[in-house]
Amino acid sequence: MPDLSAARPGTFAAARLPGIGLMLAGQAGYQLRLLTRTPRALWFAIFAPAGVLALRLGHVSHIGGHPAASSPVFALVAGLAVFGLLNTAYMTHAAGLVSARQDGVLRRWRLTPLPAGGYFAGRIAATVLLADAGGAVVILIGVAMAGLHLGAGASVSLLAAFTMGALAWAALGTAVTIVVPTAEAAFPVIGLTYLPVILLSGAFGSFPGEPNWLATLVRYLPAQPLIDAVTRALQHTAGGLAPIPGRDLAVLAAWATAGLLVSVRFFRWNPQRPAHKRHQPSRSAGPQGR
Repeated sequence: MPDLSAARPGTFAAARLPGIGLMLAGQAGYQLRLLTRTPRALWFAIFAPAGVLALRLGHVSHIGGHPAASSPVFALVAGLAVFGLLNTAYMTHAAGLVSARQDGVLRRWRLTPLPAGGYFAGRIAATVLLADAGGAVVILIGVAMAGLHLGAGASVSLLAAFTMGALAWAALGTAVTIVVPTAEAAFPVIGLTYLPVILLSGAFGSFPGEPNWLATLVRYLPAQPLIDAVTRALQHTAGGLAPIPGRDLAVLAAWATAGLLVSVRFFRWNPQRPAHKRHQPSRSAGPQGR
């Protein structure tokens, strides 16, 4: 092993760091292996939404109907696919970052030659890949049980919508860690910012009698535009790519940009010390003189 003690600062790091492509691929592969070894991540990404869809479609068949391709079925499949995707891209991603920060993992990564951008790019890339896989599993169940037909153009449009949505929600998941102090508080805080959006956006069905102002607000949140884009791709039967409306892309891009800007400005690498320890006087200090 070479002696590094005499090396100038930064010389070893500059000589040993791989190219940006290899670095990103290696970090993404490493983070993806961590995610796939986490049962909770797989449950939220794949098994829970896929199971709910199979039960819903099986129930339609059991009561004498047939879950043929129709507008309600398209909306059901799209909503549950997006639900699984967002579980990974937002909840699992954000909770994993908070846990890594609390355990000191982020602080140790920061001391390595790996640039901060390389770490987060790899982590977000792994999150997007798993989120895309979860959404694809739900879509395949819809194809098998409801007779959905996907051409090559619709499949490419689905992948584009999934990837754009996952990027936006992963950026927001990184940003929300700023207000999550500990791993124990992660799921309550993240759920409070996530569940109302996904429910109001119609992932589990529409809300009849929804006020106009609320319907307008939901269209500018980052869940309903993604559900609409996936629904249009599922309904696309003509040749070529299924068009994704520019407004939906603009909304998702705006949320992704906002999440990244907030993360770059305010993200914390070091764990937050509990308040009762932060204000506790040092035991090494002797009794105060009178």
